[in-house]
Amino acid sequence: MAQYGPALSTTAGVRYSASRMRPLEAEHRGWKIRVIASSAGRAWSALVEVRAPGSDDAAEPTVVPFSGTHSTEKLAQSAGRDAAMRFIDREEKKG
Repeated sequence: MAQYGPALSTTAGVRYSASRMRPLEAEHRGWKIRVIASSAGRAWSALVEVRAPGSDDAAEPTVVPFSGTHSTEKLAQSAGRDAAMRFIDREEKKG
């Protein structure tokens, strides 16, 4: 999967993010999903990005609206992934 997003840096092919966990990367219906969790005080939120099938990896990803907060980083990533999947399903219904 492509590497993108301002919260990442690469050193010798190893990706690092500002958060403790690596960004969650997944696919749904051929779309690429990337969820980058971040601390929001005592809670966690996430930046959710998607790329349509066949899109240029150099192009900016689409940011999925997501404003939920969760008690753990893993829960924020999971909720962000779910939001991305709902977004993709809506986009595909539009046709």
